Amino acid sequence: MSAAIARIQRKVVDLPTLLAKRQAAQRAKKTVVHCHGCFDIVHPGHVRYLQFAKQQGDILIVSLTGDPHVGKGEGRPYVPQELRAENLAALQFVDLVYINPDPTASDLLATLKPDLYIKGREYEQNQHPGFLKERHTVEGYGGRVIFSSGDVIYSSSYLIDNYAQHLDLEQEKISLFCARYQLDQPTLLALLEGILDRPMVVVGDMVLDRYQHCDASDLAGDGPMMSLVPLEKRDFLGGAAMVARHLADLGGQVTFITSAGTDEASDAAVDSLESAGLQVLALRNRKRLATKTRYVVDNQKLFLVDESPSTPTDSTDVKWLIEQVAQRANGETSLVLYDAGLGVFTEPVVTSLVKSRTQADGFGCLCAGTAGSRGRLIRLTNADLIVTSERGLRGAMRDYEQGLNAVSYQFMSSTRNRALLMPSGKRGVLTFDARVDVQPGGGEGWEGKLRSEYLSSPTNGVIDRLGFDEALLGVAAGMMAAGGNVQQTAYVALAAAMMEARQAGHQVIDAQQLRRFIESREELAPREAVAVRV
Repeated sequence: MSAAIARIQRKVVDLPTLLAKRQAAQRAKKTVVHCHGCFDIVHPGHVRYLQFAKQQGDILIVSLTGDPHVGKGEGRPYVPQELRAENLAALQFVDLVYINPDPTASDLLATLKPDLYIKGREYEQNQHPGFLKERHTVEGYGGRVIFSSGDVIYSSSYLIDNYAQHLDLEQEKISLFCARYQLDQPTLLALLEGILDRPMVVVGDMVLDRYQHCDASDLAGDGPMMSLVPLEKRDFLGGAAMVARHLADLGGQVTFITSAGTDEASDAAVDSLESAGLQVLALRNRKRLATKTRYVVDNQKLFLVDESPSTPTDSTDVKWLIEQVAQRANGETSLVLYDAGLGVFTEPVVTSLVKSRTQADGFGCLCAGTAGSRGRLIRLTNADLIVTSERGLRGAMRDYEQGLNAVSYQFMSSTRNRALLMPSGKRGVLTFDARVDVQPGGGEGWEGKLRSEYLSSPTNGVIDRLGFDEALLGVAAGMMAAGGNVQQTAYVALAAAMMEARQAGHQVIDAQQLRRFIESREELAPREAVAVRV
């Protein structure tokens, strides 16, 4: 490491060091100036603003909002907090940089008590409660708030929204994620190997996803609607059946417990799964297999016809299902649940599954996922990993107003689930981990609070989102069962889900292709072989 890089990194300090520097400045009768913001992309407006701030005193302290509290939309911050801190520390006139773990700077200001607090002119008439609290804090101890934005106005959000496609930052973010959590090829490949021959029990709803391709050459004569001519029909097994298939093709020894119909489609589905090496235990409590038909014209999905009504299991079937699961419970076996809201997970079933986890001979690992907002996610507790969408989480919590971090924290606190994986947009995933003590800047931790990260996909080229969620849960469950943490799990599961999404319909993950992908990634190479970029 060069002396210049070391000097920059020494400027990024923890809270005890920051307070010690503040006290030393006070004894030396030096004026301390403080600036706070997101600083997602340090642009000329930021530079002029910080230059002005430095001119007002002797020591310039810049604090930045930590990643979990940058509420500027999907994929923000664009630059992770460590890189944002280094960017600020590289400026010669910035003396100290601190990554703030709180949503606002008010608590930091109360502790640090800078002589001057500098904000941009746009805040001069700002009535936002967060900023007003900061202002009242500074004025309360006798400090002064000065408003100045420099001579040129820029916006990080504007630059990102209009020029992000030209910035080579996505790979930097992925590399930093891998370095932060020690993700490397040997570790991830070993975890994938750990799935081989591992006993897994998958419980959940089986769905037939049908693509009805059509030709739309005319409008109907009796009204303003499209006239479709049916062409090719393609059927795919989905829901929990696909979660089980992914695990089996990764080498797991899978027992699949599900509900099915008494029709030929259900017979064919069971035969297909058994021929793939799964043991299938199916309740025949439906008239027909739950089916969702998507009508497609020129590869464009027009609408979906959902023929998958909820069919709750009766008391006799519930007893049988609970017994089948209990017979397979032991410390070496993992339990994977996928709730599509079609009736498998009644209250007695969920209660029994939760109880089985706490028993001495219970399952070694418990992972669960839910489809949309129909699943009953809130009733599941003490899981190692939950995979769900924002819609599913908010539906479970009946909270559509609070920030996503707050809803996630409340959910995980109330259910005592340890980690949460959430697809975000088209190419990323959010991770929430209640087990990690976060120490931004190397100092005080956020112990007991939620750690959230955004991981952008290392691949692109989405063709069809159908099957993405099942692949994400299936691979994630295998990784967790093999001993992976949520960050290792997120990287591999996201890569696998993106591979699945590059094909139409449900497609089983190719384990060898996934391994070759991991072996090819630069960010997973041994650390000594990766050049340091600042």
